[in-house]
Order: sequence, then structure tokens, then C-alpha cells
Amino acid sequence: MPWIGRPRPGTPWGIPSRRVALTRLTTLPMTDAEWAGDGFVLPPSDDALGLAVGARRLAVLGARESWPPGRALELPRTARLVALHPSLRCAAVLGPGRIELVGQALDGSPVATPARAWMRDTQTLGFDITGEGLWTSSVEDGQACVRVLDTRTLSDVAEAGLELAAPVVGEDDLDGLHEWVPHPRLPVMGVAVSQGQEGTWLTFVERGAAGLARGASVASEEAPFYPAGFLPDGSGFIGVGGTWVRRWTYPEATLAAEFLLPEQGTLATGYSGLVTERAVLVAVEDLLEAGEWYLLQLDADSLRPVCAWELPLSTEAVTSVHLLPGGFILSPEDGQLWRLPDEVLSAR
Repeated sequence: MPWIGRPRPGTPWGIPSRRVALTRLTTLPMTDAEWAGDGFVLPPSDDALGLAVGARRLAVLGARESWPPGRALELPRTARLVALHPSLRCAAVLGPGRIELVGQALDGSPVATPARAWMRDTQTLGFDITGEGLWTSSVEDGQACVRVLDTRTLSDVAEAGLELAAPVVGEDDLDGLHEWVPHPRLPVMGVAVSQGQEGTWLTFVERGAAGLARGASVASEEAPFYPAGFLPDGSGFIGVGGTWVRRWTYPEATLAAEFLLPEQGTLATGYSGLVTERAVLVAVEDLLEAGEWYLLQLDADSLRPVCAWELPLSTEAVTSVHLLPGGFILSPEDGQLWRLPDEVLSAR
């Protein structure tokens, strides 16, 4: 049976609480570029991220780098979806009628892969950790499915798309929110499809010599969740729901631990979580007391609460946050970007 816990009655935290200082890096310019989303693009690795610094410019910021970063990619004017390669030197760009690679190859020369005509209605685009597979997700005949392209040629790895473990959608239904969860060591992708409050379905897919193979799946039909990512060794996977945090094993997708957030509006989560080397961090909002943001630190294996890190951010001024790889915090409403201190990222 998985361990399930919650804070003790009468003590919403029941754990040590510590105040931390954030390093403010910059305020990103607001852009209405379609590819930018909330202002960032995540590579499959956990030590950097891409930040929109213009309608056609993607800055690449490493975990230890100062601002401004020294790397940036220029994107086509027609970019609609962008995926950052694990080398951080190039990106895949999908625009009307075509898909292409921009930037540099590993040897520093310009990417020479020819662009490909592309007429599929695609929801998301992403690389796996090897950088050899470019993944696309879509809804075909009402069914969520994935396809993988060979990065060297942009040709299909398999002739047909692989259907995911998600409910069929009708003509009047939303296609859902599609998100990638790359395995840290293997050519495996967790593909999450959230259908609003109806729930989230996550399917593990492996890219092998014989094509694509569908593995185990996780169905959370009672509530949606954010796929926070794999543990560093790839043995488990973390999901953050509106009222809980869960760990599943990989490859079995068996529920191994759960932490239930306090009830009655004391805390609310924006489904934002970060998996570090030693802990799981979850952004929680104190609605009844100080009106501040906290990072709830949970043990990565058991999900037992360890510490509540008080952030110097007012919930009135910062209404939502994203916890991003490398230890960054982004406020999507105004583009403010901070870095967490090492004491949080290295805490046990």
C-alpha cells in the first residue's frame, strides 16, 4: 500500500518553516507570439530553459547562468510551436504547412536538415532526452495519438500514429491540454492529456528500433494533474493535482506514495511542481493567513513533508507561479523571473 499522509489537524504545516531570499533576474517582455505560451520552452534536460525575449527570439538560460544569457535562437516569423533540443543549440519549429530545425548542429555549423511539409493538426512538439526523436501529439479521428520523427531527416519513425490511453473526444469537445514528460535517461516520453476537470490521462511511450511501443498508463479521472516530471534516476514519476501530490513507479505506473494538501482553503496549489535531485517542491498559496507563497518540500521517495520555504512574494502581487527546471520561478502575468537559492535546491 502506498504511504498517504497529510499535515496534522490544527497545524496546517506541521513541519519546520524557513524564510528564503530570491534572486531576481529580470522581467521578460510580454509577447503575443503564438509559440511563447506562458513565456518559456522546456528542453528535455533539467538544467536549462528557453525564455521568450521577443516575438521571434528564444533566449537559452542555464541553471547557473546570470542574466542576460549568452545563447539565443532566432525563430521564423511564422512559428506556432517550438521545441528546444537537449543540446540547447537548436530548436524544432512548426509553422503553417512546414516543420523545420533552426540553429546549430553539434559541430557548430548551421543545421542542414531540410524542412518538411506538414499538414497534420499538431497540439505539441518536443524532443526526448537523446535528441534523436522529435515527438508530435495530435487528435486524429477523435483519439489522442503521438508520432515521432527522426531528427536527422524529419522522416516518420513509424508509418502510423500511436494511440494514447485517453478518452475519445467528439466534435464539440476540447482536444485537451497535451504535455510532455521526457525520461531522463531513455528514449521514453510520458504523454499527458488533460480534459479540463474531467481528469488527466498519461501514457508512457518508448521509441525503439521497431518503432513506438506503448507502455503503462496513469488515469486520474477524478481530477486533472500537472506532470511535474521523473525522479532523476528515472525510477518514478511525480504528479501534482489540485489537492494532492503523488508518486508513481516507472515502468509499472503503480501508485507508490501520496501527500494530501490541507483542506478548507488554507492552501491552494497552481498545479506547479519541481522535481530536484533530493526533493519534490510544490508551490502552495496561503489563503487565510499571511497571503504569501510557499514551497512545500516533500521527500522525493515517500512524499513526507520536510519543510515549508516561505517566499518573499505576496499573493496579491503575484497571483500564479511556475516552478521551472534549474530552480527558476516565473510569474507568467508580468514576466518576472527569479532564481531559488542553493539551500532550497540541495535540501534533503
